[in-house]
Amino acid sequence: MVRYINLFEVPEGRDDEFMAMFLQVNAHMTAQPGYLGHRMHRALAPDARYRYVNYVEWASVDDFKAAHGEEFRALVSKPEWRDFVATPALYDVVHEHSAVSN
Repeated sequence: MVRYINLFEVPEGRDDEFMAMFLQVNAHMTAQPGYLGHRMHRALAPDARYRYVNYVEWASVDDFKAAHGEEFRALVSKPEWRDFVATPALYDVVHEHSAVSN
């Protein structure tokens, strides 16, 4: 399994526009083979550089790459996306800890 983390710079006051576009792309991605799930995070501070962080789990690097084909590129190449700078990367977990409560 691999993790895809994408940091988004979303100007204050543009949240609704960003989320509408994100949900279009997300609908495409959730239907792709190997997609396992995601969590979209929003910063509590309105002046945070990366106001949104998307965390996605994919079964494999190959599944991730296959999901980013022509249909995906058509969705994210719309001019409206230019205002929302993204910083994406694939990651492996190298350390993990969970607190267990009884």
